[in-house]
Amino acid sequence: MLGPLETVVNGRSVDLGGPQLRCVLARLAVVPGRTVSVGALAAELWGGRPPADAHRTVRTYVSRLRTALRCAAGPEELLVTRPPGYQLRVDPTVVDATRFEQLAASGLQALAARQPQLAVQRLTNALGLWRGDAFAEFDHHPAIAAEATRLERSRMSAIEARTEASLVMGLHVQVAVELESLVRIHPTREVLWGQLMTALYRSGRQAEALSAFRIARTVLIQDHGVEPSPGLVEIHRQVLQHDAALSPARRSPSAGSAVIPLARSDDRRAEAGSAGAFAALGAAPDHGSPVVPWGTAV
Repeated sequence: MLGPLETVVNGRSVDLGGPQLRCVLARLAVVPGRTVSVGALAAELWGGRPPADAHRTVRTYVSRLRTALRCAAGPEELLVTRPPGYQLRVDPTVVDATRFEQLAASGLQALAARQPQLAVQRLTNALGLWRGDAFAEFDHHPAIAAEATRLERSRMSAIEARTEASLVMGLHVQVAVELESLVRIHPTREVLWGQLMTALYRSGRQAEALSAFRIARTVLIQDHGVEPSPGLVEIHRQVLQHDAALSPARRSPSAGSAVIPLARSDDRRAEAGSAGAFAALGAAPDHGSPVVPWGTAV
């Protein structure tokens, strides 16, 4: 699910056939082990304009999908009938999205417990499961697209948490390189801008940290008509005044706050209008796939 939809049973890739069967499986995989009604599957396939024989067609698709899965899984029944619909009967941990969220949660726990090295390891393992945009082919299917949006937000939270843990470990130079790419892809994520300013400052690059704030402010004003949040303004003040509070020894997260407490903007809706700010300051935004540095799982 964390990339183009892939189905693997007992180590074998399964050819699901046409896009309708892939959509049915994706909708079932959003809630593995839970029943999805025939009506919900029809709504996912056709939106508000289902054909007259929608329910019968859904049952046909499920039958074909069940056959494809049975050929790969043997006697094990992965797709079962559960009134008023169907259920994908798999261990949720075999779904990459579930494994990602479990690993990410354990990484956040480690960061809150002041174990930054363990947090980086777990969050890197979690992010390494991503192969691209979640459910990228299902943008026009409401429930699947909503799940993709939720997963993407979790992904960004994991990236921000891993970055915070890396700052605690003193990896300022590496973090700065990573964040210079990330803020171009997600130019309205104030958490990332604050972390970039911190990493640049700790790397002895005060002027560039101040320039990063000016870029962030320009983007926020152009795209949303708002000034930076008080949290980002405070980091700017600390950089400007060489505040000792910004030193590594003083900027470790408390047990109740895993990442810098800044306001978060929706990166998907805001990227399009930010090109001018970057261009004016000599840096064009990159709207490609999110960078996941240190992507090899530990």
